Amino acid sequence: MYSIWKHLRENSCYKLLFYKGITDFGILWILGFFSGWLNLHGAVFCSHPKLIYFIGVAVSSLWIAESTADLVLAFNRCLEIGSPSLSHLLFSGRRVSIWLFGCSLYALYWALFLKPAVYSSLYFGWFFYPFSGYRSDNRHEFENRLQIVQDIAVAFFCPFIYLILAIKLFVDIRKNGAVVSELSAMQTKTFVQVFLISLTNILTGTLYVFMQWYEVDQWAITLAEFSWFHAHGLPPVIYLALNKTIRHDCRLLYLKVFKRNRTSSSGGVTVVQPALT
Repeated sequence: MYSIWKHLRENSCYKLLFYKGITDFGILWILGFFSGWLNLHGAVFCSHPKLIYFIGVAVSSLWIAESTADLVLAFNRCLEIGSPSLSHLLFSGRRVSIWLFGCSLYALYWALFLKPAVYSSLYFGWFFYPFSGYRSDNRHEFENRLQIVQDIAVAFFCPFIYLILAIKLFVDIRKNGAVVSELSAMQTKTFVQVFLISLTNILTGTLYVFMQWYEVDQWAITLAEFSWFHAHGLPPVIYLALNKTIRHDCRLLYLKVFKRNRTSSSGGVTVVQPALT
């Protein structure tokens, strides 16, 4: 987050990644700590209705904000490589803030007007039906159709956008013998990072769409939860593995925080040497 924040003005992509990082923090806290606490207490909606409801509102709206920003990010990367002039028109300067405001406004609509997902320690997962494991929702009273649409959009449009971009790159390479000049090395690396980050969202959206329509076994529910958790936890690993700038910034931050000086004496002169180089 520190490194991305340092480079916010360099590329609209970084602003979208920073926004996604904020939502990732919130979701990871809920999925990691709150879900674990509920599991330890064997909690279901009926045992902690108000707490689980409001936490469900938070995690549902954060997921909507993050996954919508992921779609915007895929669109941004596609335009950046396929049509830089159009990308500049739509995302340059403060225009990207309008996109982020739209993501936040959409998430706020979810928080205020739609039924949230609630946690059940019986299945170790989040469900829209609060009585999962007790009785069947035959009347589909708690079905959230907009959530299904959202997950389908994430599962379908993200790979569709990247497929279009991959086809364009392939055609350009076949036509010109090399990647077109507009596609700089930095753009290529950024595209790869964004694509890998989106893969986990695609898997999560696909699993949850399947869970909405079909009765699944416990392993599928657990896989969906792990996928959701890793969708927000893997980005830092991807950044550190593939982004040289972020690795460098993190190294400098580490040196700044944990640096220890060594002192030695040579000819009556005290020499100060950094412990880490």
